[in-house]
Order: sequence, then C-alpha cells, then structure tokens
Amino acid sequence: MVQPEAPSAAALALLEQDAARPLRRVIRHGAPHHRAVAAAIIFLSLFLGVLLIYTAAFGTITAYLQRIAFVCAICSIGLLVRSAGGTAWHRRSVASLLPDTVCIVLLIAGMLHVFLDYEEFARRIGFPGEADLAFGIVYILVTLEVTRRFIGWAMLLIVGLFSVQALFGEHFPGMFAAPDVRWQTFVEILFMQDQGIFGSTTGVAATYLMLFLIFGAVLVRTNGISFFEDLSLALMGRRAGGPAHVSVLSSALQGTTSGSVVGNVVGMGNVTIPLMIRSGFRPATAGAIEAVASSGAQIMPPVMGSAAFLMAAFLGVGYWTIVVAAVIPAVIYFTSIHCQVEFRSRRLGMVATTETLPTVGAAMRSGGHLLIAIAALIAPFFFGFSSQMAALIGLGALFFASLLARSTRIPMARYLDAVVDAMSNNVAVGAAVATAGILMGTLWVSGAGNLLADFVVFASDGRLIVALVLTAVIALILGMGLPTPAVYLTVAVLIVPALVRMGAPELASHMFAFYFGILANVTPPVALAAYAAASIAGADLNRTGYEAFILALSGFIVPFIFIYDPALLMAGSWTAIAMVSGATLIAVILLAASVEGWLGRTLTFPVRVLLAIATLCLAWPDWRARLLGLAIAAVAILPVALRRERAAAAVPAPVK
Repeated sequence: MVQPEAPSAAALALLEQDAARPLRRVIRHGAPHHRAVAAAIIFLSLFLGVLLIYTAAFGTITAYLQRIAFVCAICSIGLLVRSAGGTAWHRRSVASLLPDTVCIVLLIAGMLHVFLDYEEFARRIGFPGEADLAFGIVYILVTLEVTRRFIGWAMLLIVGLFSVQALFGEHFPGMFAAPDVRWQTFVEILFMQDQGIFGSTTGVAATYLMLFLIFGAVLVRTNGISFFEDLSLALMGRRAGGPAHVSVLSSALQGTTSGSVVGNVVGMGNVTIPLMIRSGFRPATAGAIEAVASSGAQIMPPVMGSAAFLMAAFLGVGYWTIVVAAVIPAVIYFTSIHCQVEFRSRRLGMVATTETLPTVGAAMRSGGHLLIAIAALIAPFFFGFSSQMAALIGLGALFFASLLARSTRIPMARYLDAVVDAMSNNVAVGAAVATAGILMGTLWVSGAGNLLADFVVFASDGRLIVALVLTAVIALILGMGLPTPAVYLTVAVLIVPALVRMGAPELASHMFAFYFGILANVTPPVALAAYAAASIAGADLNRTGYEAFILALSGFIVPFIFIYDPALLMAGSWTAIAMVSGATLIAVILLAASVEGWLGRTLTFPVRVLLAIATLCLAWPDWRARLLGLAIAAVAILPVALRRERAAAAVPAPVK
C-alpha cells in the first residue's frame, strides 16, 4: 500500500486558518494589491460582524435581506481569502484578483438590486425579470465556486447531479425520471424564494451561528484556550498517562467554543502530543489520542461544530433542545476515551509525570473568571431567551470578564481582530449552509428528495438496521472529502428523511448523521484529524489512523443505541434515561477493557471476548438483553477480581 504523503502541521493549520495572518501588518507593509485585499477582508468581516451584533441587539431586518447580505459578504470574503487555484490571500497575484473582483462587484450589485426596492422585488416572485434571473445565476455560480474553494468538489458533484436531474428529469431512467423544470423557474426558486440559497440553513448562519463563532474567536484571543490547557494539566496531568488525560479533558472543554477538528488538533496537539510522547506513549498512540479527543470536541455542547444550530433549523426546534439531547452521548464518548487511556496507561506500567505542572488555583487565578462568560452564554436559555440574545449576552459578558485580569486583558484592536478571525476563518461554514440551501431547493423543485428516500427504503429492503449501516457508510465516505457541517447537511437532506420514514426518531436520525460525519475524521483510509496529529507526532499516518479508529469505537456504537432507544437523547422518563445511560456507560467501559486487555490486571483473550459480547448485549434496547450483558460481564470479571485479591494477599507485609 502506498503511504500517503504527510501534510505538515503548518500546512494543515493554513487550510483551517489561512486568513488569520496579521492583516493590519500587511496593510502597513505589504504590496499595494495585498494591502487592498487585506483592507477589503477586514472591512467585509467587520461589516458582517457588526450586522450580526446589531440585529441581535435591536432585531433582525427582513429575513431575506439579512440572508442576502450575509451570503454577499461571506462569499466576497471567500473570493478574496483564497484564489481559484487555492493560493492564500497574502500570496495572490493581481491577475488572480481581477475575475474575483468582478464577481464581488456583481454580488454587491445583486444585493443592492434587492435592497433598493425590496417590495417590488417581492411582488415579482413567480414572475422574475431579466435582471432577477441574471443576478440569480451570479449568486448560484459564485456560491458554488466558493464552496469548491473551501470544501472541495464532492459537494458540488452532488449538487450538480441533482440539478441536472431537475432540469433534464425526463431523460433519467426508472424511478428517477421526472418532468423537466424550466431553467427560469429553477433560478427563480433558488434565488428569489426561501427554498434556495436564502433558506432556513442560511438563516441560522445569518442570525446567530456566527455570533457563537465570534464568541469562540474572542475566547481564543483572550487566552481562554490556554486556560483550558492549564486547568486540564492541573486536574489530570499528575495521573499515570496524565498528558493523554489532559488531551481528552482539554478537548472536551474546547468543545464549548470550537468546531474545527484540524484546528483543534493543531492548536491543542502542539502542547499535548509532545507531553504524551515524553510520558511514554508511542508517537502514533499520542497522535491518535489527540485526534479522537479533538474530533469529540465537535459533539460536546454548546457549539458542537455549528451542528446544533443547523439541526435546530432542520427540525424546527429550539437550539437548547439539541444541546440537551447531545449531553449524555458526549459525556459517554469522552468517558470511553478516558477509560481506554487509563487502562492502557496501567497496562504499560506508566507512572505520573515529574514535570512541573500548574495547580488548579494558579489556573483559576489566570483565567477562571472566563467561566463567567461561558455561564452567561448558557444561562439565558433557561430564561426563555432566543439564541441570538444568548449569544449576544455571552459575548458581552466575555468582553467585560476579559477586562478583569491582566492575563486576559487585550487591546481593543484585538477584539476587532477576533471578529475578523471568526468571519474569515469560517467561510467554509457559510458556503456549506448556502450550498445546502441550493441542494434543498433543487430537491424540492424536482421532487427528487422523495425519490431518493424511496431508493434508500428499497435498497435496505425496508429494514432500519440496514438503512442505518448504509447511512453510516455514506457519511464516512463523504467525510473523507467534506468538513463535518457539510457532511451533516448533505446526509440530512438526502438520507435522513428515509430513516424517519422507516420509523427512526427524527432528532436521533439527524444526530446519527452528524456523529458519523465526525467519525470520518478518524476513520482510515482518509482520516484527516489523525493525519494532522501524525504530522505533529512524527508518526506513521496509517498506524495513527488505525489507532484513532480503535480509540473511537464507542463513537460507532452510541449512535445505534440512541436510534433504538431515544432516552439516551433525554427523550423519555427519567427512569428510562437513567437506565439507558447507565447501561451504555457500562457498555463503553467494558468495551474499553476488552480493547485494551486490562481491567485491574491483564485480561486473557477469552475474557476480552466475553466483555465484547457483554458490550453488545448492554447496547441492545431490551432490558433482558441488558441483564444478560451484566451477567456475562460478571462471569468474565469475577475470576479476574478474585485472582487479583489472591495475588494481593500473597504479597508479604512489610517488616516493621
């Protein structure tokens, strides 16, 4: 097998953050055209940030107008940040900027065309004029081009396939045949109505999703991530295998602000991976632990890599509903990783680190006051505030909290830099939601959404478990070429309706798609998070990917559990929630023991097999199967415990 070339940590960081270079420094010292680009990125980012903050504080403008302003600004930033050939903004030539400048002018002209006479524009819905169609084509093509630059060809090919089916459906065979849609109708629906580019997914990003990302960017600028690292080191660093526990805990904490897997790996891994290697972990293992932990940051509320907001839009429920549903599975995921790290550390005979580590008191004194801001971000939901207002309150609290200590106090210009970071580093999110809107509109106008759901039901022979496995495989394959939000959006639009039709709970189906989109980051042969970690650790890519896959096994089981028993997502009585949570927690602990071959002492192969069987029984949504699983686990563990007691009793007492 040919070993893929390892991307460097710097290259991976550039993929995630190539707009985060010091823009103001380039304005002062760069080439004239680079100065102009930097100034334009800053202006557009601040314009978008101010629009979001203003409308959160004083009320949104007409939904369509807010969404077209958002798409215009985010696509313009994307055209500047990265060229058609993938060159970062600070290395672009004048020639590469000319066509993008024309596109930006057309985007702004299209926005003004709508803004200057919106009432007349709204009356023309269903009867578009030539200018409406022309600007509609511009917005569709530019959105797709920005998606190609930041997400890749995979999503474009999917959109392209269904667009061709909509326009030329009469030429498609069998169940995918449909009447042709006039191109004028196609463009009008995608541009002028709310089933296309400016649909509900774009509405989420254009109102409050980006505010949460601004919160995360400000937290990074005010040394919040350093606080999480110090607190994790203080709490877990002195255990055997402590640096690995630190990696897991700090990534869980970082999930409150971040949704970028590679960004998590590069940012946190540069600290934790060398510590793990020095404490005795092999480089591949150290990289795998960081990759799995950083991927898990996307399932840890409240931000969840933007999926919580997008899920809420799809389901028509409150954002807080998604956050509450995600808590137990996220805790179980990180508990499972902690157990595997603990069992492996004990099996390898590791000892606590001798390095000087921060104390809890020191960590809290340096950044503990930032927890006030995180509490302020979450608390408004308990009082019925909207997501926009909660984000605004959290952002305001973070600003004032950061002023309380010298370690977190920064110049005012750096707060503005954080807004620019949030906008320019999340173009992929904006492009993904807009392109998802195009896909949803295409399926709506052609009726192909129902046809695809019929196909999934047919291919699975009406069996939900087969459809779930098919969905998981599709999400894992898409995840090899798409970021997690794009994977989730694509599967949610194309596949999830079929799962719901077959009896799966709607929220659980969306969460299922989201989980497997995340797990693609640690699933060979293309495991981007594992490859990023391997480049930092100096480890073999394939070995790191394989170890990451083994560490993330619980993540592959939990989604199936909450499909068949939604109580794991807080849907049901407290008794049902407690029973399934307890059974799942025991299951992942037994799975960790089975995989690592240690539970108080080294386990034999038959015992490991029994524990694996017990895990499957506990995961089955039936109380009799769970009782059987507990019985099998007891049969497997009891002899191990007795042998351990006998061994301890045989040790002679120390002579006084």
